[in-house]
Amino acid sequence: MLDPFDIFKMEQNGTVRWVRAINDIQRAKTYVNKVLATAACADYIILNQRTGERIIIQAATKRRDIRVAAPSLAVSSRN
Repeated sequence: MLDPFDIFKMEQNGTVRWVRAINDIQRAKTYVNKVLATAACADYIILNQRTGERIIIQAATKRRDIRVAAPSLAVSSRN
């Protein structure tokens, strides 16, 4: 079974890059906040593959979490 929470980095050119999948939402948030955000100041999306809900974690300079219910982020495969 695949982990249900995918983490994406939002690139400056408007595209998103898949980072990894994690099995728990709290672990995904912790991974973004403690590992990714400290390494690269960027915005990140956590996508729940089961419900389509997205959580956007913004860069430290404008930090806040935004929940987005619309499943408009299309993901064809995990690379």
